[in-house]
Amino acid sequence: MNRFYSSFLILLFFLINSCSNSSDAYNVMSFNIRLDVDSDGVNSWNNRKQEIVSIIKNQKIDILGIQEGLPSQISYLTDELDEYDMIGEGRDGGNSGEYSAIFYNNQKLVLNDSETFWLSKTPNVPSIGWDAALNRIATVGNFTVSKSNDKLIIYNSHFDHIGKIARENSVDVILKHIEKNNYLESAIIVMGDFNSEPNETPILKLSEWLNDSFYEFPIEGPQGTFNGFDVNSELKNRIDYIFTKIYSDFKLHTSYGKTLKWTLAIRPPSNCYFFFFLIN
Repeated sequence: MNRFYSSFLILLFFLINSCSNSSDAYNVMSFNIRLDVDSDGVNSWNNRKQEIVSIIKNQKIDILGIQEGLPSQISYLTDELDEYDMIGEGRDGGNSGEYSAIFYNNQKLVLNDSETFWLSKTPNVPSIGWDAALNRIATVGNFTVSKSNDKLIIYNSHFDHIGKIARENSVDVILKHIEKNNYLESAIIVMGDFNSEPNETPILKLSEWLNDSFYEFPIEGPQGTFNGFDVNSELKNRIDYIFTKIYSDFKLHTSYGKTLKWTLAIRPPSNCYFFFFLIN
């Protein structure tokens, strides 16, 4: 899908241990923060960044997957979110290019291992896959939940906006990584901006392996995630996702779900409204 603005989805939900109370819940967010470019004018990063940090803190996010984060944006978020640790690297290698980073609450999760790989035929080195316009990456963290010692695997990615074949094959690269590492025996989250709508091949492929959390909860209001900074957008296009597969002592229970709109009427802090889910 060719689009000038990126979008973001905030899906907030709790992963609850079967014997735990709400203090053991984990709030998970996927957030395309839109890269920092001068051409965005009044919607530029400097006009949005404080509100974005406020949203993350106010919603008490424990696991945050961001897309389109340039090194300067990653540095700002790292400084402002001092209660989090971060894993990931730029899509051009090291600290170069956009990140698909994962920020996490280090009081609730212990990092065992992490990796960034490329969505291409050569995933171990910076590379462009198939008909993609740009390097694309996935970041994965292998975590242990502090209170239960359960394993939790988290993937975060941003698929190409041009290459149809690249988007389809990017799913295969991620699924092969899951299979190779025997992660299907653990609780898994796969989230990100996949530049694909629900009826397109990448999402259908992921749905064969994992559960689209959008369908796990009752939804009120718009179904889409992209608004292009237009407060009057009809929100028809859903291209951002959080997929899950929950095993062991993790359980998902829906309390309620609803769509919340930004309270700022003139300029939203990013170019999408967000979905907010409470699960207990």
